Amino acid sequence: MRSTRWSTVITAGLAVAMLGAGATAGQAAAKAYASASDGFEGDPWSKWDRLTSGEAAADGNYGQGLARNGANNGWLWAAHGWAAERYGIAIDSWLRSSCRASIWAYPVDGGAQVELQVWDPNGWRLVGTTAPWLNGGGYQRIVTPGINLNGVNKVYVQAIFGNNTGAGKFIRLDDMALECS
Repeated sequence: MRSTRWSTVITAGLAVAMLGAGATAGQAAAKAYASASDGFEGDPWSKWDRLTSGEAAADGNYGQGLARNGANNGWLWAAHGWAAERYGIAIDSWLRSSCRASIWAYPVDGGAQVELQVWDPNGWRLVGTTAPWLNGGGYQRIVTPGINLNGVNKVYVQAIFGNNTGAGKFIRLDDMALECS
């Protein structure tokens, strides 16, 4: 009877130890993934930079029902030139060997090519980019190919639109994300 009691105590102790080890492993796995996102909510211009050249503008819609999610969205407009909106993210404490940036874009005035870029501000190196053609008619997700950001401490995720047709075009933006593991 004594050996049964000790056997039960030892088995229960091992089960608790294994559960604790599983929780620790689960916590470690959760830290192997990092992300940042922003959907232009609150005061977007305290976090986002607006850049333009030529006949172009960058701004946002606030509480007008034009956002993909939430109340606000950003937008780019260009007729002869380019407009961009970029968001800085400190990633120095992240695991960052496999990262992807994404944003949702809506070419309001018909199809357009919208570029999503990831910049390392140390020397302003372009470290990732994609520039798909988007059809009009709604928000579409743009996702960069995988990027290795080891050795990079901060990045800027930037959506940029250029147009030289003279006919101004709007691109709405929402729900930017950077995800790394």
